[in-house]
Amino acid sequence: MSTLIKSLDMPMILDDISSAGSPASSRSTCHLVISPALAHDARRLVDIEFHAFENERANQQLSYRDYTKPEHFERTVKIYMSALSTSNHDDSLPKLAVRQRADSIHDQATSSTATSFLKVTDTETGETLSFAKTDIKQYSREELLEPADIGHEHEPQMNRDWFALNERLRREYIGLAKHCYIGMLATQPCHQHNGAGTMLLNAILEDADDAGLEVYLEATDTAIPLYEKHGFVAVNEIRFDPSEYGVLGIGRERQTVMVRGALDEHGQRRKVRAWEVAVAQIKAAF
Repeated sequence: MSTLIKSLDMPMILDDISSAGSPASSRSTCHLVISPALAHDARRLVDIEFHAFENERANQQLSYRDYTKPEHFERTVKIYMSALSTSNHDDSLPKLAVRQRADSIHDQATSSTATSFLKVTDTETGETLSFAKTDIKQYSREELLEPADIGHEHEPQMNRDWFALNERLRREYIGLAKHCYIGMLATQPCHQHNGAGTMLLNAILEDADDAGLEVYLEATDTAIPLYEKHGFVAVNEIRFDPSEYGVLGIGRERQTVMVRGALDEHGQRRKVRAWEVAVAQIKAAF
């Protein structure tokens, strides 16, 4: 598999989001509202996602986001419609009855996933500008030992390896801990820098903090400064070279794994663990 994984010592992720509190953001967000996305929103969400990645040539092919290929679009619509039909319809992340415990990486977990889609709509035009997909996820011990490419077995080897790499790294860092995973945060390019993405991010992080959850994501370079301002720390870097699979002329894919520490019961933010420390803890738990 064509990968290079490099641990980082300093903070260094997805959507091009404007800084919260800026004059431009304050003016433009007064007509923006957050609400749950529903199944009938699927095509609009996919359109936003594909255009947000229109300049990411390697990512388009690795993650089936090429807006010039109708089969990519329909594939993602099908996936989103299925997820939206069973996702949480509250306007926040699924709430937890108890807060995340600091020693949860040693707990015997039952696998669970609660998916939430949120969207930002301009009330003046009725247009959806931005959306986010998040999972509240807890792996079981059995799930952590399963092949990381489950669900992609019949895809080309390049795509299969790409999805497996991202899944394997999250398992290695998170282990059995219940966590919030931001799988997508995208804004239509013509509406970027108006505060829509920041609204979604703030809502997600507030609910994660209320639940005492660590937040994990993989990101392209565009929004790294904003995520750093929101307390995310880079813990790893992923590099993937499609040319080693015979796919030439699209460049390499690079993403940064970033984590935001959970709030403890005293309202103090836990320090983000270095990659090596987290992996060692998970291995020790097994």
